[in-house]
Order: sequence, then C-alpha cells, then structure tokens
Amino acid sequence: MILLRKYLAIVAVFSLFFTSCTKDEEGTLINDPGSESFAELSLGANLNDFVNRAAVKQSIPDCSSDAPAYAHIELTHNAGTDLEGVINVNVPILSEDGSFFTDYDEDLKIPVANADDKTATVSVTTFLVYDGDPDDAGSTVIWAAPATTSEYGAFVNQGLPYNFPIRAGSKKYVDIEVLCFDDREVNLYGYQFFDLVPEVLHEVCIFANYCDDDGRHYTANYSLEVIYIGGDEDKTLYTSMDLPEDSYGFDEDTGDYYADPFCFAVPAPMFDETSTTEYIRIIATLSNWEGNYPTPAEEEIVLNLTWSQIMESVREDGTIDYFHILFCDDDDPGNGNGEECDPQDPAADCDNDTIPNGQDNCPATPNTDQADLDEDGIGDVCDSDIDGDDILNENENPGCVRDPDPTCGDSVAECPTLPSAGDCERVYVAGTDVTDLTEWIAITDSEPLPIFIGNNTTVALGLISFDADGDMLLINTNTSFYLKDYRLEIVDELGDAITCVYEDDLTAPEDTNEADVDVEVAGDFSGTVYVRFSANVCSRSDT
Repeated sequence: MILLRKYLAIVAVFSLFFTSCTKDEEGTLINDPGSESFAELSLGANLNDFVNRAAVKQSIPDCSSDAPAYAHIELTHNAGTDLEGVINVNVPILSEDGSFFTDYDEDLKIPVANADDKTATVSVTTFLVYDGDPDDAGSTVIWAAPATTSEYGAFVNQGLPYNFPIRAGSKKYVDIEVLCFDDREVNLYGYQFFDLVPEVLHEVCIFANYCDDDGRHYTANYSLEVIYIGGDEDKTLYTSMDLPEDSYGFDEDTGDYYADPFCFAVPAPMFDETSTTEYIRIIATLSNWEGNYPTPAEEEIVLNLTWSQIMESVREDGTIDYFHILFCDDDDPGNGNGEECDPQDPAADCDNDTIPNGQDNCPATPNTDQADLDEDGIGDVCDSDIDGDDILNENENPGCVRDPDPTCGDSVAECPTLPSAGDCERVYVAGTDVTDLTEWIAITDSEPLPIFIGNNTTVALGLISFDADGDMLLINTNTSFYLKDYRLEIVDELGDAITCVYEDDLTAPEDTNEADVDVEVAGDFSGTVYVRFSANVCSRSDT
C-alpha cells in the first residue's frame, strides 16, 4: 500500500523596507521621512515550509523547521557618487495573516544621488534569514540567497549581487530568491519555492569503471561536467568537477582500490519538458589513477537523463541508486580492481550492484533491492514470470504482470471524468502537459511534486507525495482553500491496470486543520509509480 499526501504550499514573502532621499540642487540632503523625496523598497524572500531535503554544498545552510526571525542584509548604494555607502543591518521579521515581512529600520534610509531622475542604484550582496537575532551566538542561518558565481547560482533566476534602481517617492518590491538545504548524505532531495514556482533540486549519483585493452575492469577516477540542455539554450550547472580526494583511494586492510558514488544536485525540469524528455547532460572524462591502472587515453562519455530516469533512481527506502558509467569498449560487466569477472565466482560482483554473485538473485543485471515477488529465487528484473502464475510477463493482460490471479485484467473500470472547475481552479501535478493529459508522471515515495493551476507554473497550490508505510489517501489544503473534486489514476508500471481514486462535490471541513480527504487506496504499489492527477480547488471565501 502507499500513503498519498497532498500538502498546500505555504509561501512566505519577506518584505524589507528601505527609504531613500534625494540631494537638492544646492547639495543639501533632504532627510525628511515625510518628504516625497523618499522611496520605499521592499525586498521579498520567497520561502516555503516544505523546503526540507537536498544536497549541502559550499556554505548553503542546513534546513530548519524553526520560524524565521531576522534577516541579515548587506548592500551598497550610489556606487561612484559622493553618496556611495555600505549598509549592514539585521532586521526583525514580522508576520500578519500568514505573510512575513521585515520590520521598518532607520538604518535603511538610502539617499538618492541623481537629482535629475531622482534615482539611486542599490546592490544587495548578502541576504540571510536567521531563526533568531544574528548577534546571538545561538542563532542559525535557515535560508540564504546564493551568489551568482557559486555552485548553486545556476539554480535561481537571480543570484547575488542583485543590482537595481530605486526612485525617490516610490515604493518598489523586489524578491530575493533563497535556498535551504539539509545534509542527508546520499538520501538528499529538496524543494525551493521562488515566486510561487517550485525549484526542485534532486540528488544524482554516478559510479564509474574503467576497462583496459585486455578487458580488465578497474574502479575509475573521473571528472564531470553537468549541463542543463532543456530550454532554448544550454546552461552549464557544473564545470569540470573532480572526484573528491576523500572519496576514493586504496584500502590497505582489504588491498582494494575503492571509490564512493559521486553525488551532486540537479534541478527538476524548468522549461515545461515532459518527464521523458532528456534535459540533463552529464559529460564524464576519465582521469589517471596512479597505482590503480596505467595512464589511460583521454576518454569521454556523455550521459543524457530524463526526469523519469532521475526519479526512478530513488529506491523504496528513500536511498538513491547511482548511474553506472563504463569507460569500456563494450558493455561487458566487471568486478573492479583489475580482475576479469567470472560469473561462476560466488565472491565476484559481475553486475556491480554491490551484491556478490553467490548471493545475487539476478547476477547479470543490477538489482540492489533483490525484489522477488513470487519468491522463486529469480529477481523480478530478470524473471520472465514475475508473479509466478505460469503466464509469461509478455503475455499478461495489462496491469497483471505482478498479479498471480490468472483471471486478472479481464475487465478494467474507467476513472470518471472530473467535473468542470466552474468558479474554482483546476490544478495538476507538476510536470503535467496540460495539452496532453494522457501523459503519466513518474513519482516515488520520497519525491513530493508541486500542484499548479493549469499550465500557470507561477502559482503553486500544493505538493503531492507518496509514502510506502501506509494505505490511506490524505488530501489537505490550507485555511484559504478546500478540495471540491479530485481524480487520481495510479499504475505501478506503464501499461498496467489503472487504479482510480475519485470523489466529487466535496464540502469544506469546518475545522481547517482537518484533512479534506481521508480514504483507503486499493492497490499494492512499490518503488516508482506513475500518476495522473487533477483536482478542483475552491476558495473558502466563496462558500
């Protein structure tokens, strides 16, 4: 069974108010807050309570569930003029009706040097959000805006420094995009909501072997370049990342050369790519490893990944399977450390799935989970009859590959059509192509996906996720909305029978903390599943 939860994204916008004043024609600084020569600037940091798990790199802070209390801002203004200045200030964060904003601070009065057009240039160089007063030793950074030149600068639309003009006598709102990460070793993932658009970072792991001319396999040393190839033009995410020195070496106790998987974060599709569109390109270049193997000729391998492939690398227990790269002339498996792999050797690991041949229920095909539905000793990934009903997988009725009932699939009930949204909003799970609602979205128990209004990815109304520990469908909305109708289709494998969960004409729960929906999901799902989800979400103010 799978527990499905849908959460509503609660976005917090921090508004930071600046004031600016002009210098009059005689050179006298007008510093009267009531004067029209002042301008108010609001810097908003778009945050989300669901930002919780992703890769920790450089100085990005660990994620925290603590409430934001202060913003630390560093900026320069009026560069190159006689009013040029630097401001470092800690500003309290207030909240009202679910919105967060920074308090007014006298230190943020900014003079406007240009008397002709009454404008000043501001450059925000640091923006950090704390769970307490930054001057207190016990306070912790819980969100941070990345620098454009940093490792994660490519994951935001506007990194720091952020330069913009302000005008005297006006009020301007500027959003600062911030990231939050939580170090979970290999079990890493995260959500960032920027301008109500979720920026999803997912961990990808690579492992590589090198084969010499004699066919001997070695654990490989290599470097990676990672490029986002979706959208109108390629965008380099990482340039020439070397395998970290502390992640590979020689184990004197075992006499083996070893290497850990090389893990890094990549974004989810950002330009409406489908789940089956290749959008991440990984270029691996073989490096020398003195003592392990002779100096190899420079060799390069290109691996293109889709969102579905990245999602499928997440196992049922939340850990991540690595993508295996072979710097070889062919695809023959090997067991590393310079030895040809003998399939009859019980101690060897010919498919490189960390399970020795003698214990592997499918020694020629990687299957770290060793799943064996019919318990016949043959792993599901290489079992021609997975459910043991004496019907070959290729001859099963749709949806019956994992069902031992020989009559499975004789009839399949259709999922009802969702009613018109009317005055409500029609929402879909992230990744849905609203021009082709027959497309399936791959989802795993550890990968929540945002829910959007139609094809407008600037408005996220929630997250939908699977949890393999339960058998109930829970749907929750925030206090401003309620779920009126929903339609969920689930399949364990593409082409299988569809499980339908459907309700319509629901009413808003009196208690806003109650789940809108709490029903049992019929089915037995595991690992990656595929869903089609749509719903009508209505405003409580209309009831």
